[in-house]
Amino acid sequence: MENIYNTKNIYGYVRVSTRSQNYDLQVESIQSFCKMRQYNLVKVFADKATGKDMDREQYQKMIEMLIDLKNPQGINAVVVTKLDRVGRNVSDLVGFVKKLEETHIDFATTLESIDTTTSQGRLFFHFVAAIAEYERELIKERTEAGLKKYMSNGGKMGKPKIKIDMVEVNRLLKLEIPKTVIAKKFKISLPTLYDRINEEKEEALNAQKEKDDNDGDGV
Repeated sequence: MENIYNTKNIYGYVRVSTRSQNYDLQVESIQSFCKMRQYNLVKVFADKATGKDMDREQYQKMIEMLIDLKNPQGINAVVVTKLDRVGRNVSDLVGFVKKLEETHIDFATTLESIDTTTSQGRLFFHFVAAIAEYERELIKERTEAGLKKYMSNGGKMGKPKIKIDMVEVNRLLKLEIPKTVIAKKFKISLPTLYDRINEEKEEALNAQKEKDDNDGDGV
């Protein structure tokens, strides 16, 4: 890695959330940073968009230049004022920094003391790698927990099946109580009540079919 005072080619990136805001202070901060380090600020990419949206025009253009087009301008580092200018989602930040690391492009923030052009700053890449691994483990745990819940619900996703006293339901049906009243009594929707009635009928038919089959086998 070059000495920090050797000339480096830099892309700056700035972002504000709304059209009424301006990014002059961010640009000035990046310009001052580059001037102090004697870096060559090649271009500043600027977006007016929310940090939740990674599909920003200028951000994507910068990524295209660095990654897809194989860095034709020989950029050595990307500089922003703060991490949240890149994005507010940890996954998006991790993905961005890893892309830079994989293409040997450094990363620095002017206000948060992150600077991977220094040996101390390069620890940031290791920190990001640890966060990425931690996030993968979280996703794995959540997936496994979701699968267990899926299986405990009889292989059906969503909320556990509401238990209904079908003996009482059938008793009320025989008394010709309206289904809307029965559904209200059990605090369920009318479609749910119809589903349970149909399920019970289907179970009864299957049980009868199985009994008939067994009786036939015994003949």
